[in-house]
Amino acid sequence: MSRLPPPRSCGFPGKLPGPGVTFLFLLCLSFPLRAQAPDAPGNAPRPIVDVEISGLRRTKPQAARYPLEKFIGQDAGTLDPNEVQAAVKDTGVLECLAVEVAETAAGPVLRVTVAEKWSFFPVPLILAGSGGTSFGLFLADTNAFGLRDQAVLGGMYGSGGWTALALYNHTPHRRGPPGWNALFMYNRQERKDQNRDEETLRRYTADSLHVSAGLQYSLTELLSAAAALSFTRVTLAENDSPLNAPAGGAAHLGFSPGLSLRASGWDGYLFSQRSLSLRYTCYLALEGSSYHKAEFRGIFEQSLIPGFRLNLRSGAVWNSSADSLFESGPQEALVDILPRGFSALHYTGFSGGFEKYLVKTRQGTLSALFTWQAVFSRGPLGGDEVDHGPSGGIRFYLSRLAIPALGLNLAYNMNSGRPQFAFSLGMGF
Repeated sequence: MSRLPPPRSCGFPGKLPGPGVTFLFLLCLSFPLRAQAPDAPGNAPRPIVDVEISGLRRTKPQAARYPLEKFIGQDAGTLDPNEVQAAVKDTGVLECLAVEVAETAAGPVLRVTVAEKWSFFPVPLILAGSGGTSFGLFLADTNAFGLRDQAVLGGMYGSGGWTALALYNHTPHRRGPPGWNALFMYNRQERKDQNRDEETLRRYTADSLHVSAGLQYSLTELLSAAAALSFTRVTLAENDSPLNAPAGGAAHLGFSPGLSLRASGWDGYLFSQRSLSLRYTCYLALEGSSYHKAEFRGIFEQSLIPGFRLNLRSGAVWNSSADSLFESGPQEALVDILPRGFSALHYTGFSGGFEKYLVKTRQGTLSALFTWQAVFSRGPLGGDEVDHGPSGGIRFYLSRLAIPALGLNLAYNMNSGRPQFAFSLGMGF
């Protein structure tokens, strides 16, 4: 499951450390802008007048229709079926079986046949590798009430502690009311913060409570805005062998506005996304000191030929707090060459490489991925570091279940000379 970041303080976020402007600029340019080509003589445009969807059982027609309404008004002669497939897959709960344009008395109609993925089931989660092992079980409904809403209840237990979580996310529609989300999470962490050589620099135990509620609104087909209010409390627990432990706990009220861009594509083998998100969080202290956090995340996946795509990822976080309670792991930078127990306040990471499908079946698609990664990090104990190295593995994407299937990954840090191995089941890649 995705881990929500902890609260931050108030103030001006300043500059994110390290480069990232070029990637941000290229990513923004990559989002599709439709241009009307001049019509050839004698070849008048035939705009699509409606969308018809068949194959729905549980999903509400309006929830399935909304992602396809962007094709209404588009010239039927220039319609790309792969774009329709991408829009259906992007729902997360539907699989596209057929696409056709039918001529009717009113004009061309886009007819799409879909199959619903299994969306209500117990989800086993496994994360194992160099940093330890965690097991979880969640009761999840990724298409709650047939509205493409997400409802999750469950927990995880592992070498780093345990977590209990409940969340509900109501999917927004651009011409309807805003979407909303609510989250409750409680965990006990047996924290062992490490450096890149996997030496333990800090060790302590903490109990954390996080409650949040937020709104999401689709501004355009690609752009959405979100804001959330949260309460977070961290309490230190007894530990037999503490090392450089924080002086005390903390409690904060948080406010998090953000913007995100998202587009998707399908080449017949691999589903690709292009996304960009910016978020700022201000944490007002009820106990401890106030702080703030700025976050950036960008993903650019582009098919070069069917079944072979370019993968670029970048993540950055800047945190004004000096409190080790609010350090975070390298997943903030979208890299895996650092140990899972690595901890820092600031990150800027970049990953670039290629992914190639290997086998495609009715159950899903198996692919291989290779990237080269680089990451800058800064923390009070580790100082400033720059790490780089290769990362590669395999992915299996399920076609009939609304969750990822499995991932197997091996990364190598050229600076520390240490490999990092990870296996995941039922978790996002």
